[in-house]
Amino acid sequence: MSTRKVRVAIAALLGIYLGGCASGFKATYDYDPAQDFSGYKTYGWISEHPMIVGSTDRIPSPLLEQRIMVAVEEGMAAKGFTKTDDAESADFSLSFTIGSRKEVRVDSYPSTYGYGRGWGWGGPYYGMPMETTVREYNKGMLAIDVFDVSKHRPVFHGVATKSITDSDRKKLDETVKAAVDAILKGFPPQQAQE
Repeated sequence: MSTRKVRVAIAALLGIYLGGCASGFKATYDYDPAQDFSGYKTYGWISEHPMIVGSTDRIPSPLLEQRIMVAVEEGMAAKGFTKTDDAESADFSLSFTIGSRKEVRVDSYPSTYGYGRGWGWGGPYYGMPMETTVREYNKGMLAIDVFDVSKHRPVFHGVATKSITDSDRKKLDETVKAAVDAILKGFPPQQAQE
């Protein structure tokens, strides 16, 4: 497999894409509202290889896992959490899932619009030809899951999604960091700490 194909596959699997900058991510969160997140201080990875590959038609690069782990560790450190190598002694453990899917967008609009054509306002919509554009793109996804170690159950799920751009493929480290930051913005949930 060529280097270019590997890079495209990595970007597609991330599904976290930037339009040239660290923006455009749509992040959603789900968490257990009964969970008290205020006591969390330490975390560990759920296993030595915490990456799960979700639905996708491409094989991910083994380098992708390490990129995401580094970005998550930097994000957690910035929030004041301490990483431990013994996940069983941590307050919470982490895993993450990557995936992508192809999507199609179809847009139709009048081929002529404005005054001077047809029979006045709205004229082009009646009986005039329509133009249709079809665009296929990859939508990528990164999900981070948090598990309470003492209770052995999930307590937080954050997902970042974005359409892939060429810029994302060229700036993969920035793309990963922006996706992770979008998810970690919601962790720990503020509502649970009130």
